[in-house]
Amino acid sequence: MMQKRDVLLARRTSGGGAVYHDLGNTNYTVLMPRQAFSRDRCALMVAQALQQADIPAYVNARHDVAVGERKVSGSAFRLTSSRAFHHGTMLIDADLARLNGCLRSRHADAIEARGVDSVRSAVANLRDYSWAIDHDAFCTAVRRQFDASFGPVHDMPFDAAANTEMKDRIRTWDWLFAQTPDFVHRLDGYFPWATVSASISAHRGHISAANLATAPEASAPPPHISAVFADIGRVLAGTRYAYADVAECLAPIRNHGSHAAELCDWILAAFQ
Repeated sequence: MMQKRDVLLARRTSGGGAVYHDLGNTNYTVLMPRQAFSRDRCALMVAQALQQADIPAYVNARHDVAVGERKVSGSAFRLTSSRAFHHGTMLIDADLARLNGCLRSRHADAIEARGVDSVRSAVANLRDYSWAIDHDAFCTAVRRQFDASFGPVHDMPFDAAANTEMKDRIRTWDWLFAQTPDFVHRLDGYFPWATVSASISAHRGHISAANLATAPEASAPPPHISAVFADIGRVLAGTRYAYADVAECLAPIRNHGSHAAELCDWILAAFQ
């Protein structure tokens, strides 16, 4: 879905749901001592900065920055014993159609995850409230308010080597997917010869089990289909939960006849 839109995937170290970024979006991070942290403190600083730019922003009950009934900046946090940081993303002039297209999956209802569900909120751009606001104006307002709230702002030199090392690390498959919460992907397929259900379980980004069965009301499923089900479960167990990997594992199964090929195509469609 994202690849078709030429959107890259990254995973941050803080918690929370997926966030869409483009050049109409400005990201910010506030790092502070753990004892000085509260979930609203940094969001309030950003809301006050927007108020100084004549945008009536406030912090809602979910610690997000909002204007009216719409969220303009989400919040995510990471806490350690000594430090805390607040990640924020400010929608200034983002492509909201692409945002919605990337964050809404056609498979969402079929996946049961152990993680905490992300709460969807109606969103808006700051440009909906002020034509004067842009990236530079937002940064200037936040720097000014940070100075008033926390003390003087000091620019730090850019560490190119550390930045390159970080980019290389967060591009790896293990970083992106191997810490995904456990989930189960359930499928129902309707074939001329039977109705089939599948339950594909994943642990740390790898398929831990794949179980297929025909519906109880199936009168006369193909006699060999149970063996095909078992073969699919066997080859998928342990493979990465990724289209290319699943396609490679299923390739030999496709040669087991037309029913097997239909099942493989059906499963692969769920990974696109």
